[in-house]
Amino acid sequence: LSSKSPQTMQLVLKRMEESFKTHAAFLEPTLLIAWKADRDKCQRFILDAVKKVLSAPIQEQEYQWLKQYVLRSKIWTFESTQSRFMYEELMDIVRTESEDIVDNMDSVFEHTRTHRKWRELMAIKDRCVVDRQDHNRVGLLQDVGIRSVALKKEEQVRALVDDAAISALTVTAVKLDSEFQTYMQKVMSRYGDFKTGPVKQVERCLSKVLNDYQDAVFPKSAKLLDVVRCSVTFNTLEQLLTGYAALVQ
Repeated sequence: LSSKSPQTMQLVLKRMEESFKTHAAFLEPTLLIAWKADRDKCQRFILDAVKKVLSAPIQEQEYQWLKQYVLRSKIWTFESTQSRFMYEELMDIVRTESEDIVDNMDSVFEHTRTHRKWRELMAIKDRCVVDRQDHNRVGLLQDVGIRSVALKKEEQVRALVDDAAISALTVTAVKLDSEFQTYMQKVMSRYGDFKTGPVKQVERCLSKVLNDYQDAVFPKSAKLLDVVRCSVTFNTLEQLLTGYAALVQ
């Protein structure tokens, strides 16, 4: 293509540069053609785009574009114009941007510590009304088919029943999610930026059971307390403290 139609090569290079500037989707072969057309220019707009996406504040849509189209490319195994691999150029950007974010967050933290209500914030302790889904006040995972396995020693049987218990929890979560989100939004949206969260995926539930709750009493899945979830972002300490008090109440 470079010998038969150099104009096409330049057109591909131009279009690829536009894709990186606008964070538009592209095909891997097109990027490889652009690299062949002008390695120096291609390297510049790739790294410029990466630096922009990873600069605070990071935008979710731009970051997803970076993960889906850019980071998966084989271009990172190519040699850069500095006689290094492209992935080394990438890691330099990651280190620099992460240091800037950490420095900024440290500054915010130090400033927040001077707030007159800092001690009140630090006085908040972790609170847990119940710590298992099979607690009598909750009443889940009380089925005979689950409880009857509690005294069995076969770990494989217990693991299978725990898997079934996870499915039971996610089914219940789907049924309750709408009511939970509506109630929490009503209570918390007046104090901060309320956002609904997705029901925890089965794969993530299983991972937590295997890694975080491996020493828990059977059924281990009863320790999964955040299958339905949401988040609230507060702009000030006053909002946070007032919102926390409302949540407790």
